[in-house]
Amino acid sequence: MSQAPVFLVGGSDLFRRGLRGFLEGSAFETIGEFTQYQDCVAAAGKAPVPALVVYVSSGVIEETASAVDALLGAYDAARLLLLSSAMSVAELGACLRMGARGYLLNTISKDALIHSLALIRLGETVFPSDLAHALMSGGEGLNDGGESRRLAELTLREVDILQCLTEGLSNKQIARRLGIREATVKIHVKSLIGKLRVANRTQAALWGVRAGVGGHSSSVA
Repeated sequence: MSQAPVFLVGGSDLFRRGLRGFLEGSAFETIGEFTQYQDCVAAAGKAPVPALVVYVSSGVIEETASAVDALLGAYDAARLLLLSSAMSVAELGACLRMGARGYLLNTISKDALIHSLALIRLGETVFPSDLAHALMSGGEGLNDGGESRRLAELTLREVDILQCLTEGLSNKQIARRLGIREATVKIHVKSLIGKLRVANRTQAALWGVRAGVGGHSSSVA
């Protein structure tokens, strides 16, 4: 597999230099660096197209959410990992709503960074387990409440699939685990997204974590 092109956005020159060093010799290649996300957005159509964007949070939730939204709007085929200086349920929720595929501390090790990027490249969503526990304990989530009522609207099969989503499984992995066709999984995922009133599978997974679905086995219909 060829190296995946990566943009590094935000943070200091020194920090980005460290990230670039982490990626050297790995399955990822830094093809662009930008101090301000606005400059990266402005370069769309002129610069090479990245497969992944690593954005270093400013620490201001509103600004970070705007940056994630703008970057993914400019590079809609790219997947974005956000690095933050401190874990924040509010920041995680804002970034996932905007479409980020990963949220990790900027003290991450080289091996952990490369592993996380590899997972994100494969379509997984990566974030600290501590934040999952915070969501389950009543932290800011991605829905407006009523978890019990909405959970009751799901079929047993949809609950099984929701549990798989909280574990970060792909449709193919879910199909293999439950012994059903991948096309059937897609139908169920679309249905439960509609019932939960969320925008995508990532938000459904976070909803499931908050509702306590993750880590519990349901009956298979």
